[in-house]
Amino acid sequence: MDKSLKIKRILSKIYNYTLVFIILCTFLFSGGCNNGRSGLSTDIVQNGKAPKITFSESEHDFGDINEGDVVTYTFDFTNTGNGDLLITDAHAQCSCTVPEWPKDIIKPGDKGDIKVKFDSNGKSGIVTKVVTIVSNANPNTTKVQIKANIKEQQKK
Repeated sequence: MDKSLKIKRILSKIYNYTLVFIILCTFLFSGGCNNGRSGLSTDIVQNGKAPKITFSESEHDFGDINEGDVVTYTFDFTNTGNGDLLITDAHAQCSCTVPEWPKDIIKPGDKGDIKVKFDSNGKSGIVTKVVTIVSNANPNTTKVQIKANIKEQQKK
């Protein structure tokens, strides 16, 4: 068999395998990334229905607390829109402030809450922390904030 014919057959096989590999990768990576949230309504796209987060209050002042105190506050909200609400993330500026949020879908008219825990260890004076909530609402980010006047511990 001629060397050029062997090379052509080998190149043809490489081409075919590469083509099959590309097609498989396309199917694997375009299969959708719904992260297990298949119950989320697509009404926002199909019918113009959109969720909306409305907090009963967006700020909370703990007042005077002592350095080292760990305090919590719960921000209540309602989905005042007409589409299903899904909160995908809630985060603060630093690890001293930790939010907890509902992972399930909140239907229009339903209520939910975001619990914020603040650790004042190593802090003093007036401190304000902002928690950013990310969701499928419009706008997709909403902010709440906590504030405290932290009194330093007296050295013994």
